[in-house]
Amino acid sequence: MKTFKATMTTAMLALALAACDEAPAPAPPAAKPKAVAPAPVQAAPSEAEATKAPAYAYSYNPVGKRDPFRSPIEEINPVDSNRVAACNEPLCAFDLDQLKLVAVVTGDASPMAMVEDPAGRGHIVRRNTRMGRQGGKVTQILRDSVTVTEVFSGNGEIIKNPVMLKLKPDAKLDPAYNMMTGRNFGE
Repeated sequence: MKTFKATMTTAMLALALAACDEAPAPAPPAAKPKAVAPAPVQAAPSEAEATKAPAYAYSYNPVGKRDPFRSPIEEINPVDSNRVAACNEPLCAFDLDQLKLVAVVTGDASPMAMVEDPAGRGHIVRRNTRMGRQGGKVTQILRDSVTVTEVFSGNGEIIKNPVMLKLKPDAKLDPAYNMMTGRNFGE
C-alpha cells in the first residue's frame, strides 16, 4: 500500500512539473498605430442641437420611502417616546415602598445591594437595575442607602423623582466581642 501511495505521489508531482515546464506562447507582435485623421471643423450648433438635454443624472429622493435601517415593526406599532418602556424584571412587580433594603456592598467599582420583596425573597441590584412599578432605575448605591430614580412625563416636561431606600439598623445590637480572649467586653 505504501508503494502505491509513493508511486501515485511521484506521478502527480511529475505531471505538475510537466505542466509548469511549458514555455508561454510568444505574444503577438504589437500593431502599428494608425494615423489619426484630423477632425473636421464643425460650425456653430443649430437650435435643435442646443436644446437637446444632456445625459440623465440620477438623484435619489427618500421622501415617502421607508428607512431601511429601522424595523418595520416600529412603523406598525409606533412607540410613544414619552411612555416608559415596560419593565419585565421581577422587581418591577412591586412598589418601591414594598421593597426593603437588606444589605449593601460598596468599596468596589461596581457596588451592589440586596433588596427583599414582600414574600421574603432577596434580589441583587446594581446600577441601572430596573425596579418598582414605575420602572425606576437604580442610580446610586451608597454605604447605607440605594437611590432609585423614577421618570414621569407630564405637561410636555420630564419629571425625575429620586426615591431613597435606607438600610434599616438592626433592632438588637451584638455586644462587642474580644477575639483574643474569647469573651465579650464588659464581662
